[in-house]
Amino acid sequence: MVEPARPVVLALNVGSSSLRAALRVPELRVRAHAAELSRAAGELALDGPGGGRERIALPDGWDSALPALAGALASRAPQPDVVVHRIVLGSDLLVGPRPADGALLARLRAESHRAPLHLPRQLDVVDRARRCWPGARIVLCPDSGFHRQLPDEAEVLPLPPDARASGLRRWGFHGLAVQSVVDRLPDLGPAVVVHLGSGCSVTAVADGRPRHTTMAISPAGGVPSLTRSGDLDPEVVLQLLEATGGDVDAVRRTLNQRSGVAGLSGGRTDVRELLRAADASADLALRVFVRDVAMAVAAAVTALDRWDAVVFTGGIGAGSAVVRDLVCARLLSLRQGAAGHPGPPAAQLAASGVRVVVEHVDEEAVMDRLARAVLRGDAAGPDGAAPVARPR
Repeated sequence: MVEPARPVVLALNVGSSSLRAALRVPELRVRAHAAELSRAAGELALDGPGGGRERIALPDGWDSALPALAGALASRAPQPDVVVHRIVLGSDLLVGPRPADGALLARLRAESHRAPLHLPRQLDVVDRARRCWPGARIVLCPDSGFHRQLPDEAEVLPLPPDARASGLRRWGFHGLAVQSVVDRLPDLGPAVVVHLGSGCSVTAVADGRPRHTTMAISPAGGVPSLTRSGDLDPEVVLQLLEATGGDVDAVRRTLNQRSGVAGLSGGRTDVRELLRAADASADLALRVFVRDVAMAVAAAVTALDRWDAVVFTGGIGAGSAVVRDLVCARLLSLRQGAAGHPGPPAAQLAASGVRVVVEHVDEEAVMDRLARAVLRGDAAGPDGAAPVARPR
């Protein structure tokens, strides 16, 4: 197949209950977003670069999202030559962006239980997208790809060789978000990226490469998220298994859907609601969340030679000044004299020499760039990813 000189690329970024999409030629033509799709209904919002927003009702949630998007794009832009999908899975099956084929998709489906909030839905959207745009090529883009450049001491898990040989290592996630930060802030310097949304992670970066990240083999690891537990004593998991009679699926549901902030707050996951609430469980959930995030930032700083900036991203990180200040307040002790400066904690931290940056990431732009590199054949190797030079 001869590739078009200017291929039209549609990036589909599927979260646990949301869909983001962007169509580029390579300039941006349409951006779309739908949230709360796990409920019975939702809404698709479309924006063009010239302004103006169109809203389309999604009465059937996920079932109507892709057809609605396809219909809206058909009247606004050329049909995509390529559809690139974000894939959440830490696995040797997909270590870099690559064209999809039936064998790869079948193997990913066999491992979809490892990322139950994301991968089954993402693979379902791959199938739906093939029906909506049957002539388009499919490229899969792993969310862990950025973290392939982790130093070996950050990547390895303290397990015996036979366990590590099975692929148990620190894969990391939110790599597309962190790559977006690196792309958009080329003068960032050594920094800690704090991605707080429905999923949460903390990543240390320097020279455009990761030095440490909190998530390991699944998005349930690292710091607590809105419904995910974060890291736990292994005995906790073993006792949960014993309590369920060895029901692995039930334990996965507990750790992915009923834990984290929701597990402490009585099921509530809207941080704005928790900040307004006056009850003890809301207060406890917020204090645990902020404490664990700040401790993860402090730990990440030790992976850097110096600390120039902290970058807040994600719906909570970029959207809540209150949460940012609560986290920054716990970091002031890391900087000599920081607490003596006037102003809120974020300003005090900034006055000590650590820039506090709020960044709205563009994962779809990163996906677009990676998909175009695959089309050009820039990537080396069968996985479609460039060779990795590991810092020591």
